[in-house]
Formats: sequence, C-alpha cells, structure tokens
Amino acid sequence: MFQKLQKPIDIAILVYFRFFAGLLLAQELVNALVIGKFSEFTSPLFHFSYLYLDWIKPWPAWGMALHYTITIAAGLAVAIGYKLRISAVILFVGYTTLFLMDMSAYINHNYLYCLISFWLIWLPLDRDQLKAKAPAWMLYLILFHMGLAYFYAGIAKLNPDWIAGKPMDIFLKARGGHPLGDIYTHPSSPIFFSWGGIIFDLFIVPALIWKKTRWGAFIAASGFHLSNVMMFGLATFPWFSLVLTTMFFDPSWPRKIPGFKRFLLLDTNKDSYEPRPIPLVLGIYVVFHLLLPLRHHLLYPGPPSWSEEGHMFSWRMMLRNKKGNVQFWVRNKETGKMRYVHPQGFLTTRQHNSMIGKPDLILQFAHFLRDRYNKEGEDVEVFASSRISLNGRPPREIIRPGTDLAKEERSVFPYTWIMDLNDLQVVKD
Repeated sequence: MFQKLQKPIDIAILVYFRFFAGLLLAQELVNALVIGKFSEFTSPLFHFSYLYLDWIKPWPAWGMALHYTITIAAGLAVAIGYKLRISAVILFVGYTTLFLMDMSAYINHNYLYCLISFWLIWLPLDRDQLKAKAPAWMLYLILFHMGLAYFYAGIAKLNPDWIAGKPMDIFLKARGGHPLGDIYTHPSSPIFFSWGGIIFDLFIVPALIWKKTRWGAFIAASGFHLSNVMMFGLATFPWFSLVLTTMFFDPSWPRKIPGFKRFLLLDTNKDSYEPRPIPLVLGIYVVFHLLLPLRHHLLYPGPPSWSEEGHMFSWRMMLRNKKGNVQFWVRNKETGKMRYVHPQGFLTTRQHNSMIGKPDLILQFAHFLRDRYNKEGEDVEVFASSRISLNGRPPREIIRPGTDLAKEERSVFPYTWIMDLNDLQVVKD
C-alpha cells in the first residue's frame, strides 16, 4: 500500500490543480466582497464563534480590508506558483480565519476550501523548484476530500424527509419564477431531484474511479454541476467540483492544454524528492475525517437537522428548511423585572435569520446578553423561545420552556434543554 502511495505520477495534474484552486479560492473571496459579506464582519455588535475558538474575532474595517487583500493576493500567487510555500500558508491562514470569524456563516464548501488550502502548503509545486513527478499520495489525498464530501452527503440523504422529497419541494417551489420554473415546479420534480441527488452522491466517485464508466460519470457530473449553477448560482463551488472531477483522468492529460507545457519540465524522468509522508500522520488524518461526520450517531440524540448537533463538518447539504422565529427575554434577578430584547439591534439580518432554529447560536447570543447586562451591574436570567417548522412540519418549540440560558454552558455534549422533534407540543400560530 505504501509503495502505491509513493508511486511517481506526472506533476502536471497537481500543477493544474494548484492553478485552479488558487484562482477559485481568490475568486470566492472577491465574490464575497461583491455581494456585501465585508459588512457582515464590520457592522454587527456580536459575532458567533466556534466552540473553543471564540478568540478569533473580526478585525476593524481597515484590518478586514487588509485581510481580504492579502488573502486574495495569496490565492493568485498560489495559482501561478509564486513562492508557493509562503503563499499557501498565507492563503490557508487567511481563508481559515475568515471562515472561523462567524459561525453563523458556515457553508460546507468553505470548510472544504479550508482543508484544500492546508494541503496546498505541502505540494511540491513552487515554480522555482518544480520537478516532473510527485508521489501519488498527493493526488489521492485531494481526491479523498472530494469522495468524502460526496459519500457523506449521500449517506445523509438516506433519511425519511429527503426520500419523501422534502425539503427539495420547498427549494424548487421557491424557484418558480426561474426560466426553468416549469420543470422545477412539476409535481414529480421533488422526488426526481431528491432521488437523483442520492444516486449521484453515492455513486459518482466509484464511477469516476472505474475506467470503464469514467467518461459517462464525467458527463453526468458536468451536467449535475452546471444544473446547480442554473438552479442555485453556487458561486465557485460547481466549478471547483468540475476541476476535481477532471483529476480522475490520467495525471498527464493537462499537458495537452495549449500553452500549459511552459509551466512544466520537459524531463519527465526527474522525480520530486520530497520527504516521504509519515504513514501514521496520514492515517490519523484520514480516519479522523471518516469518523467526524458520524459523531451525531454516537453522541447526540435525535436528528441533526432539528437539533443542529453534529450537523456542521459532516457534509450534510441542503437537508433542512427551517422557518420560524426567535425571541429573547431578560429578567433582573433582584427586581424580577422582565424585558423583551430585539436581537436585530445587535445582529445583521443574515445573522439573525441564521440563528433561528439553531440552539447553539441562540445560546451564544443569550450569553452575550447576560454579559452585556452584567457589565451594566445587573444580574440577569436569559430566556428564549424559537418556534420552528422543519421541512414543512407544524411549528414546534425547540427551546425547553423555563430554561435560563444564562446558566447553560456551551459543550460538545448534547444540550438537555433542546426539545425533541417528536414532542407532542405543537405551537399554534
């Protein structure tokens, strides 16, 4: 096995990946600026953080502008292979810290970009030191990330809601005004798209690996990703996925791209003598990422689409549609006076909408209110209510009534104050 991982392959496929990965990561950040994500870091008074990483905070406006500029420049430098090691480090640190600055903005493909940018650091692709061949494990590791995302996305779709066409029916109905709206709103479309998603996610990678089905799988993948562009406009991710899909073909094929050879050495016998990877380190990395998406089966009761516990970093894509509201009250322990708090006064619209139906975000905001009032000399209790309709179900309360969230601590363990989805209590509008 180790010998197969060390087998030399044509460096062309990795240079090709370096170029498009750097370019698309830079483009993703440019897109974020165009659609106004910059203000999401600078305007709110509070930012949601990942557990144990609350020390990562957005910079002031000038710092965020510099952060974006340097990270975008690093992505472009990676694309052309300029000072690759330092450029890739800057890209990884810059991109990952942006990702970690506000938990409410979590998106699966941004998580994937963080993982990819980390491995770009270790690829022997600096244009000043470029060799003709590299060990195969470098290519396999990149493809592992693609397989990981697709496989677990497919496994997650094997649930009663998705099999019944939910929430795909809601997503498609919202696109009734699209040029393809007649297709999206056809009665059979939710089942067709839902089952098609299961089949695609579970079988596309094996079909790409098997040489006899590779071309058919590539055509199917191209159609799938282009249809996502038309349906959802998913920025760079469909294009990034297409780049990864092409990497299942012979590693030397990028040499056929006009003008590409100028970036490569002509001596194809000259190998890249990079230090051999430590098998234990790679093994631990792979096993960790294989187990992480399964943690909700081991640690948390109930479906993650309801409780959100174990949802992140698990490639659970488009599985839930939550509609509802969230309300907060603060009670002075000494006087008993109860006050309603408007979250919109502290959060952006996107942050507020993201918080609805997500217990950990609700808990974080409750702690923010507790600390804010404590600084003003008040000892308070904080209560919240979030009435949620999951995938079209009748609205249900997700926060156990009477829970003082000011006393509850954030934890990797299950929150006992989250109401069970199957609780008989139905909230009437």
